Formats: sequence, structure tokens, C-alpha cells
Amino acid sequence: LHTGHWKTWYQAFENVKQLNKEGFANHYDWEVPTVEELKTLYESGKVNSTQLGSEMKIHIDPIFAKKGSGSSWSAESNGVFQAFGVIFNDGKRFSQAKRSKARKAVRAVRHHSP
Repeated sequence: LHTGHWKTWYQAFENVKQLNKEGFANHYDWEVPTVEELKTLYESGKVNSTQLGSEMKIHIDPIFAKKGSGSSWSAESNGVFQAFGVIFNDGKRFSQAKRSKARKAVRAVRHHSP
């Protein structure tokens, strides 16, 4: 699930909290993903859409909604003021200020329970 709006790291957690409060898709166990979970979405051979004109290709499966964020926050903090996320143009981890929202969103995840 993608928020469709740029978010700070703090807003990413608030957004997921709201999804759980509302029971989005009849589920109450949404989470902000880890870096490793986000990296599983990156597929170099697939292009979902582009950002910044055609400069930044978003390499995730086209099954996801088009025109999403080219980068997504993870739940992982990198010290007091920074946090990690993943850029879907190259599949690499980034570290940015937690208060930055420039072209960053959150993709909420759920963990499959057997």
C-alpha cells in the first residue's frame, strides 16, 4: 500500500497508525517495512512508471499503482536525526533526515501469518 503523498519519516508512522485505526482492507496489523522488505519490491527488469520527467525509473512491478514515490521510508532509524529507506530507481538504501519529505512516501506492509 502506497500513501500517494510525500511524507516525513514521522508521518510515515502516523499514516500506518491511521491505517490500523481505520482497519484498512479489514486488517489492523499494518507496519512500516524494513529496508530488506522494501528491497524485495525492487525489480531491475521492470518499470512501473517514471518520476522527474523520464529521468527516474521506478523499478517495481507494474501491478502496483502508477506514479508512486521513487523512494520509500523504512522503519529503521539511523541515529537520532536520520532514517533509512530504499530508492526504487536503483534498489539501494538511502539515509536521510527524518524530517525530510522530498519525494519520500511509505508503503505499508503486513506479515503473513501461517
